[in-house]
Amino acid sequence: MAKEENKPLEYQRRLRDTKGVAQRLDLGYLKRPALLALLRRRLIWVLVALAALASIPLVLGIGGTRRAVENGPLSEAHALLENRCEVCHRENFGGVPDQACAQCHDGAPHPAKLVDTGHATAQLRCVQCHLEHRGKVRLAALASGNCTACHANIAAHSTGATVKNVTAFQPEGHPDFRAITLRDTRPIKVNHAAHMPAEPRTIRGMKLPMKCTDCHVPDRNSPTNQLLPVTFEQNCKSCHSRELEFDVYQVLEKSVPASHAKDAKAIREFIVAAYRNKLAEDPGVARRQLGGELNAQPSAAAWLDRVVRDSEQYLFGRKCGYCHQTGGDGVVQKVNRIAGRYVESKPEGAPWLERGEFSHRAHRAVECESCHTQARKSSRTSDVLIPAMKSCVQCHGESGTTLDECATCHLYHNRNLEKARDGRLRELIDPEGKR
Repeated sequence: MAKEENKPLEYQRRLRDTKGVAQRLDLGYLKRPALLALLRRRLIWVLVALAALASIPLVLGIGGTRRAVENGPLSEAHALLENRCEVCHRENFGGVPDQACAQCHDGAPHPAKLVDTGHATAQLRCVQCHLEHRGKVRLAALASGNCTACHANIAAHSTGATVKNVTAFQPEGHPDFRAITLRDTRPIKVNHAAHMPAEPRTIRGMKLPMKCTDCHVPDRNSPTNQLLPVTFEQNCKSCHSRELEFDVYQVLEKSVPASHAKDAKAIREFIVAAYRNKLAEDPGVARRQLGGELNAQPSAAAWLDRVVRDSEQYLFGRKCGYCHQTGGDGVVQKVNRIAGRYVESKPEGAPWLERGEFSHRAHRAVECESCHTQARKSSRTSDVLIPAMKSCVQCHGESGTTLDECATCHLYHNRNLEKARDGRLRELIDPEGKR
């Protein structure tokens, strides 16, 4: 009997049928609201209401706050139109049509310099490149992507264009300058190496080597410091006046150089006047032998004719040829007063960079020879010393600044071809002249 009392009780398993489980669940919990969910929903609506109230001053500009929906400031060029939206925006909340821009800007279309005969297959709208309301920025300063969008595959976007594809200002993405393949054809003898020898020396009191700016003088009145044309009177006379001396027989007491005139007749008249004045001052000069001759001239008139004729031959046939190209008869070929590439039919010449712009002012901190590397070695007029592209990519192309952008060197519109714009902008914003 005792053994049965110590026997452990048998485990009675809980019934796990559906009915048994359901009796343990509180089926009314879904009908009771959850406090946390209720508070979260109400908190969201409170925050939305507070945000709406806080945005009212920003939207309406109350209390001196800046309006959130206010248009951005205009560029410096359009600052006068800050509060005259209707001048450009013809429709409320509408874009700016090209006709609105043409009220003030009527420059030539692209390409700016009209060098090529190509035409774009699709005309871009002004606002596609020139974006306003970005602050005090220059609208003319455009990202290169605006240009390479077409110029990366120029044949697909134009007809008749002769320019090459451009993807970036880098050796593999931009053609070299055409100017380096040209020759300088001006009829004059220019020897840079003689003026800038490697070793210092003095010739006729002239100290060499010369500096580039002794002849190539920047124009201080030019916004780009365009170089002034090299002329004899301004740049050569101080050293080369002896090349104009004509007194072959040395009968004049003081050597007088002839005038450096383009008109040969004026030079001849100068020579005749010099000898006539000498004859009037000293009639006995006509009885002196000329050169190695034993006999004097038979008369004063014969003496005058002889010294004038021989002096002209000496000047035109020998002296002028020191710098100028002359014909067999001693006629000097004219050199136009130019600053760029020589063109016989254009007195003002032509730019070396046909499609690009260059500013000496922007490069004034750079030594001339840093770009014009062949100047000291050049001994011929035909040498063109315009830098190759490899001289430019040292600073441009991969700087990560605006120095790499196409608009730094190229124009899209030629502002010089625009009509007079004086007063047009002011007429638009104040047509009745009340201001």
